[in-house]
Amino acid sequence: MDNQIIDALAQTQAGIALFDADERIVYANPAWEQLITGVAEEDLIFNETELANGGMISVCFVKPQLLPLEKLDIKSSANDAKIGTVIIADDSESNRMVARRILQAEGYSIVEASNGQTVLNMLRRGVNADLILMDVEMPDMDGLHTTRRIRHMPGPVSNTPIIALSAHQSRDWNVIARQSGVDEFINKPIQREKLIATMQDLISRAPGTTKGGNPKQTPPPHLRSKSARLGRPQRPESLTSPVLDIRVLEQLYSDAGDEGAKCGIDIFINETESRLVKIDKALSEDDLTTVKNEVHVLKSTSGTFGLRQLSELCETTQSIFEESQLDEDRVLSLSRQVVQLAPTALTALNLYRRSRHIGSDARI
Repeated sequence: MDNQIIDALAQTQAGIALFDADERIVYANPAWEQLITGVAEEDLIFNETELANGGMISVCFVKPQLLPLEKLDIKSSANDAKIGTVIIADDSESNRMVARRILQAEGYSIVEASNGQTVLNMLRRGVNADLILMDVEMPDMDGLHTTRRIRHMPGPVSNTPIIALSAHQSRDWNVIARQSGVDEFINKPIQREKLIATMQDLISRAPGTTKGGNPKQTPPPHLRSKSARLGRPQRPESLTSPVLDIRVLEQLYSDAGDEGAKCGIDIFINETESRLVKIDKALSEDDLTTVKNEVHVLKSTSGTFGLRQLSELCETTQSIFEESQLDEDRVLSLSRQVVQLAPTALTALNLYRRSRHIGSDARI
C-alpha cells in the first residue's frame, strides 16, 4: 500500500480496515482498534465494500449521538490489557454488569456483546480476546452455535478459551456444551471463586494446547435433534422454592461489591419491569415467540439475583415451549403466572436492597 495513502488513513478519525478473502485483517489504521474495542458494537456504523478478489474494505464510524472521538481513551482498548481481555457475551445487561464488576476487580479488561453475531464481528475485526464468557441461550445466535463458528475460524482465534454459562443445571447441558467446543461449563448464578479459578487455568494454558500439552482437537459436530439437545429437567408441579434466596444475594454482594451489586439490582429491576410489559403485550396479541424469548431471559436473570421462585416458574414455562407438541393453554397459563409473580419478587428484592443500604448507613 502506498505510503502516502497509509499516512492519510492514519490521520482520519474513521476506522478503516482492509480484509483479505479469508476475513483476515491486512491493514487497519489506529482509529480502527480504538473504535472496535472502545465503543459498543450497537453504537457503531460499518460501511463495507466487497473487492473483486474476495476481500473487503470496512469503514467504521461512531453514531453521532456519542461523545466525540477525541474523548475516548485509547488506553482502555481491550487489546492493551495487561492481565487479559475477556469478552462477556450475554443478552442480559444486568448479567453482563455483574460479571464485568467481578472481572474488572481482578484486573481484566472487558468487552461486552449482547449476542453471538456481535462476538463473531468483534473477533473478525481484530479484538484479541484471551477468553470468552458465553451465555448458552441468546436470541438470534445462541452461545453453542457461536462457539462452533469460532472453532472453525481461521488462525489462532479458533483456539480462544470459551466458558459456557447457563442457568440449566442438568448434566446434559454440560455435555452438549463441551461437544460444541467450549472448554468449561459453569452454572448461573456465577460463583466468583470458581469463575476466577477456571479462567486463570484456561488463560494460563499454552495457545492451542490442552493441559497435558497435546494439540487441542476440534470437537465433532453435534447432530442430536433439538428436543434431545435441550436435556430438560422434570418440571415441578408446584413452586416450592422461596421467593428470595438470601444466600445468593449475599454471595452477589461479596463477589461484585456493595456498589456493583446495587447497580446490578437497579438494572435488573428496570429491565424486568420493561420485560413484563413486553410479555403482557405479547400475551394479549398471541405472540408466543416474544413470550418465549422474554421468559428465557427472565429465567436466567432472576436466578442471578436470587429470585428462586420466579426462576423456577420461568424454567417450567420454557420447558413447555420446547416440547414437540406445544400445550398452548398451559403455556399461556404459566406465562400469566410469571407476570403475576414477578412484581412480588421484585418488591422482595427491592426491600432487601433497601435493608442493606439502611444497615450500611447505620454502621457509618
